[in-house]
Amino acid sequence: MFRPTRSLLLPALAASLAANAQTAFELVSNGGFEVVTATPNTFDQLNLVEGWSNVTIGLSDVFDSTATAKTVGLPDNLYGKVEPKEGERCVGFFAWKDDKRRTWEAGHSDPFMPGWSSYSEYVMTQLTSPLEEGKEYTFSMDVMLAGGSDRAVSALGGYFSPVPLKYQHRRFLEEKAQVAAEKVVDARGEWTRITGTFVADGGERYLIIGVFPYVGLDTKAVVEGPDNQYAYYYLDAVSVKLAPPPVQE
Repeated sequence: MFRPTRSLLLPALAASLAANAQTAFELVSNGGFEVVTATPNTFDQLNLVEGWSNVTIGLSDVFDSTATAKTVGLPDNLYGKVEPKEGERCVGFFAWKDDKRRTWEAGHSDPFMPGWSSYSEYVMTQLTSPLEEGKEYTFSMDVMLAGGSDRAVSALGGYFSPVPLKYQHRRFLEEKAQVAAEKVVDARGEWTRITGTFVADGGERYLIIGVFPYVGLDTKAVVEGPDNQYAYYYLDAVSVKLAPPPVQE
């Protein structure tokens, strides 16, 4: 009777288990924004979420059931209504809003006239370990267009940087996201999964999330009633993992 030897079986099994373990290992700590240093109760308190920070001087929000509906409460808040994709909290940010003038006051009909796109918010976290050169990673996040938004955009995604970013402005970033939504994300009241894979250059240690026009930005007016002229998105369930190895045929 043929009996497979340990020298043939165990190395293959060990390699398979190691590959699966690496693939399952999560590189984003607190990707659901559940761990906070204090209970959020008003706007601009992303700094209370452990491991996350703002990239520009545009400050993002964290939503909590203890806050009021007039601020960042759950499920009702100033921007609409949302149930977290997972857990008890989620984050929100302006992907785009007018910071200068309203088009109808200026006598224009184009909601994306030149001079707009002057305000956008970005959130950042440090990965648990740097990405390795030549390896493929999967990035995913869930976003929801806030019910109060009358604009929607594409190019929502994640940029991986070897260094932390910090800018003293509130404009669009010029960096190009490795993974971003090609289509306009205009679904209100439901979570949209944005996901994709990319090959790391090596040494990327920081993940920045927001809208990245330099990968190609499309915009859409989704006006219902008075036009508030902004695109605000809820964010939850952020994940970065080593991509699974290709299936051997």
